[in-house]
Amino acid sequence: MPSWLTILTVGLAIHWFALEARAERAKRKGEITLYRASFGLRILLGLAVLGMVYGAGVIAVSQNFSRDWWTSALLFTMAIFCTSQWPADLGVSRTGIYEQTWLGLRMRIFRWEEISSATADPSDDSISIVSKSGATIKHSKYHVDRPGFVAQIKTYCRWLEPGRALD
Repeated sequence: MPSWLTILTVGLAIHWFALEARAERAKRKGEITLYRASFGLRILLGLAVLGMVYGAGVIAVSQNFSRDWWTSALLFTMAIFCTSQWPADLGVSRTGIYEQTWLGLRMRIFRWEEISSATADPSDDSISIVSKSGATIKHSKYHVDRPGFVAQIKTYCRWLEPGRALD
């Protein structure tokens, strides 16, 4: 495959996932509204991680492992990297907001009283929620339902326009 075609395909895929995130709506689970990465991005990353772990395992049990061990290690390392880049699941309720990362292994919870401000960050096209301790939760362009997220955040905490400092 020519290199220009690869670059074009990757560029189109990135824009497709951002467009898909704008079109999808958040899921409601009881009183919690769940903002996840778009479905296509979750499928792509999930299949990539499974494929790399499977490839690393196949190479590890093969006859040529002593010669090709580095390929197995590289695939396994890439699977860990893909898992670390998986966008966090964000949940918003009347009591606060939480961020669940590493496929549920790490969770950060902010009560609304603990939040200092929220603002749009034009540098990376995200919404940042900053706690009084300085910790940040981000709603990226790959998360679903940006307008719904902003409306909920404006209901519960102080919204700052970009470039405006705290009073």
